[in-house]
Amino acid sequence: MPTSPLYNERELLRLVAQGDAKAFRHLFLACYDHIYSTSLLYTKVHELAEDIVQQVFLKVWEKRDMLGTIENFDAWLFIIARNEVINTLRKQSTHRSYMHHIRDLFGGEEDSPEDQLIIKQSRAIIQLAVKNLPPQQQQAWRLSRDKGLSYEEIAADMAISVNTVKGHISTALRSIRAFLKTHRKDLYLLLAGWLLS
Repeated sequence: MPTSPLYNERELLRLVAQGDAKAFRHLFLACYDHIYSTSLLYTKVHELAEDIVQQVFLKVWEKRDMLGTIENFDAWLFIIARNEVINTLRKQSTHRSYMHHIRDLFGGEEDSPEDQLIIKQSRAIIQLAVKNLPPQQQQAWRLSRDKGLSYEEIAADMAISVNTVKGHISTALRSIRAFLKTHRKDLYLLLAGWLLS
């Protein structure tokens, strides 16, 4: 670690360990270029490399009371920087995987991933509501919504009257709306869980 004529390494580390802000700034400036260039080499992104430098020196400041006992400061600093680079690359990889997963889930839809996620979770809640319907209502609803059959076709398929089909679908719709009203919080929790994972 290059230092100015004002400090030798041992003295600089001792002053930083005591909380000397001026010495810490000097240490930061002395090591910045090396950590930044190494970080940039791996991340290829200026902002990420700068973030890594900031995180490294935040850790140095948090662990400053150890500085007086460190035999090889350059090696110690390198390990902190290496770990921060690895953590940053891991987070980037996870973020990319998440975005690919979102794109795969929603194919070529035009909405934002957040909007698409809300739509998908809404469909999941609706499917849960449909599963809670009595069997005849559930069958009529699925034939109408999933298969797109007319009331006459549903009546023929289920061997019931058209009016009974209308009654089943109307009642099913009221039940689903009531279910969604009482489970609105579940939708928000599902969405929050996806976004925070």
